[in-house]
Amino acid sequence: MELKGAIAVVTGGASGIGKATRDLLEAAGARPVTWDLAGADIRCDVSSEESVEAAIAATVAGYGVPSILVAAAGVGRTGRIVDLDLSDWDLTYAVNIRGVMLALRVVAREMIAAGLPGSCILISSVNGTVADAAHSMYSTSKAAVNHLARCAAVELGPEGIRVNAVAPGPVETPMMSGVLAIEGYRQQIADTTPLGRIGAPEDIAEAVLNLLRSDWVTGQVVAVDGAASLMSARGHDRARKLTQKHGDGA
Repeated sequence: MELKGAIAVVTGGASGIGKATRDLLEAAGARPVTWDLAGADIRCDVSSEESVEAAIAATVAGYGVPSILVAAAGVGRTGRIVDLDLSDWDLTYAVNIRGVMLALRVVAREMIAAGLPGSCILISSVNGTVADAAHSMYSTSKAAVNHLARCAAVELGPEGIRVNAVAPGPVETPMMSGVLAIEGYRQQIADTTPLGRIGAPEDIAEAVLNLLRSDWVTGQVVAVDGAASLMSARGHDRARKLTQKHGDGA
């Protein structure tokens, strides 16, 4: 897909992965249009059907029909199942899956009406596959995003529209600021990631642009996590012990 001149809707484009993607799209010659509740080209609450409908109308009127969607808006809530606040559960699903579906729906409708082929990237998470304690809200919403990408790829493929998901691992974003402030957490990520560091928003944005350009890839969930999700906690521990033993000259 040629990015130069393409109109690209980026939800959650005011910060984190969304902003990094917006910036790389612009550098590649695309015309990004950010939808966000703060600091965006168009103010939009992705969980609201009315707000999303207004955002697509404003996009088409002000910029033209988009041929790219990057659905990056999301929230992170954690808690044990037995202690969950249902308002947190409802918010997580409203933004992380309902919001993704609403954005995908309106952008795809415009592409089809205009006869435009297009490419849509839904931002998921490795937590959509990995089961961590206290992540039932976030993880299940991201698992739904993964399968939405597959279902949408099947439905929209005949229209020339590709749909994929990108699943980041730990990334230095505002959503991660709380846990990154915990002493030793950053080093723990580095120690358990084969590529040896936490991700940057630009790492994810680069993967998004690569998928946007890949015309024969659709319906896939691509993990972008430095290979951290390939190993279990037991495997990390064994690898560390073997490394230490090798380093001791044994």
